[in-house]
This record gives sequence, structure tokens and C-alpha cells, in this order.
Amino acid sequence: MPVIASWTPDDGRAQRDARDEAVSTMSAMAPMTRIGDLTIPAGRTATIARHDLGPVALVHLEGLAYDQVATARTTDGVPAGISLGVRPSGTWELSQAGTTRGSAAHDVVGVVDVTRAMSLRTGADTALLQMYLSADQLGMEVDALRRAVASVDRSPLRSLVAGHVLHLPGAVADLADPVARRSVGLATIEVVRAMLIGAARPEQQVGTAMSAEHLRTGIERYVRRRLRDPALSPASIAAAHAISRRHLYDLWRHEPTTLVRWITLRRLEAAREELADPRLAHRSIERIAHGWCFPDPASFARRFRAEYGMAPREWRRVTGTAP
Repeated sequence: MPVIASWTPDDGRAQRDARDEAVSTMSAMAPMTRIGDLTIPAGRTATIARHDLGPVALVHLEGLAYDQVATARTTDGVPAGISLGVRPSGTWELSQAGTTRGSAAHDVVGVVDVTRAMSLRTGADTALLQMYLSADQLGMEVDALRRAVASVDRSPLRSLVAGHVLHLPGAVADLADPVARRSVGLATIEVVRAMLIGAARPEQQVGTAMSAEHLRTGIERYVRRRLRDPALSPASIAAAHAISRRHLYDLWRHEPTTLVRWITLRRLEAAREELADPRLAHRSIERIAHGWCFPDPASFARRFRAEYGMAPREWRRVTGTAP
């Protein structure tokens, strides 16, 4: 476990020092909140760990009893998003917008709108897995996201999210490949997004109910997250956003290139970046190209030269990453 801090205080003074350090660490991680009444029982180990998963980070807290409060003042100017908490054990109580939920109701999933006031109380027996996801990452409009947070109890995918997040620390503990860790992070975003869409009405998130601008932005994010997927196509994109392919093509009618070519260019850009990455100098051009859905090396080389004026091998020599 990538531990940021750990304490096992054995007396009053050590407890006070541990408390001050823990408050400082947690405040730095969530500056829009205030940490109060934090205690670590004597002789008990408390830890704060963090797993970096590309676009998201999973924070793991254990052995800490504390109050966490956000007010209208502390959340002023905070970008729209959510804080997702999954609590496999212990006692806790979360309140926001007049609704309180917690361990008394055997609830293990909590979702907080980070732009609004809230309060959280946990016991020292609580284990907490927590992550922040922005509205932009989730590909959701702010109003739709807030509706989903308010009605997340009714999502049929809460147990799926809980199981996924609970298994993450063990699953990624020995995962060193940054590309693999990033893929896990992107998959986590999608699972959480599915839960939120399941909480609100899907027609409020996708399709013609969204403005063309927001829909196109959401589609771009969707495509960028799936550039490595060989099954990505106009048909799959349209289906994922509950629109027709004609509507999808219509969104691109004022662009200088077609949607299919736009996807190809994004894949070429990604491959070009990896070819110039010294950390990947040991990887063959063919392997990198295949990873970005160019299975034919000759076709990839032709496309690369047409776009950048040189062959992939020449690009590697220019950037100093030729093996």
C-alpha cells in the first residue's frame, strides 16, 4: 500500500502530535473542507494511503475518528464534481442537503456534491476509500450531476461501484505499469458515471436533451478515453449517447474533418507521443502502433508520414528515442 502517513501513538503527547499531522495531511488533500475533533486511539495504528490511477486518485484512510465539514464559504469557487466514499467497515454519518445516511442503515456508498455544504463523522473503527471526480471527467452537465447525487440511493449500480472500489487497493497494489493503472482509473470513472446515470433519468444526461455544444464535448471526452478500443466506431459512440448516427454526424458537419478521421488523428497523435517517450524506447514501433489500433505496420507508417512528413522510425531518431 502506498502509505503517505502512519501513526501508532502510545500516549497523550504522541496522540496530539499524530492528530496535528493527520489534520494537516487531510486538509491538504481536501482544502474545501475543515477537519475537526480528530483522534487516534492510543496503541492503535492509523494510516493515510494514496493510489494514483492516472486521471483519478484513490485515498485510503483507516483508524481515524474525525469530523469533516464543508460550508458555503469553503466550497465557494470549487469546480463541480463529486467525492465518492466507500466504507467497508466502521461507523459513519454523512449529511448533505437535508439528507443523512450512514452505517446505521448499512450504507457503504456515499456521494457528496463538493460544491455544497456537507458534514461527515467517522469513528476510529472506520475504513474509508475515497476519490474525487470532476463533472468534466464524468462527462456530465452540472445540473444533471447534482440531480444524480441527490437521488443516488435509487441507482441499481451502487453495489457494483462498491465492489469495484473495495477491490481496487488490492488489485492495483503491485500494478506498476502506468498505462495499466491509467486504464483502471478510466474504467473506474466509467463505472461511477454509470451509477450516476442510473440514479438520474438517462434522457437528462444524453441525447437531444443536451445542448449540441455539451453533447459534442461529452462525445470528445468519451472518444479520447476509448482511443485504444478497436471496437470504437460511429455506431458504438451513437449508441453510448442514445442518439442516431445521423445526429452524431450532424454534430461534426461544421468541422474541417470527418468524425472517423478525427479519431484517426487523435490515435496518431497518441502514438507519436509514445514514440517520443524515452521510457518507451524499448517498445517496437509495431507494438505502439497496434496499441493505438493500427494493426498494419505499413498502413500506420504511410498515415504517419502523410500527417507528419516523416516515417515513425525517422521520428524516433529525431526525438532521440530510437533503440
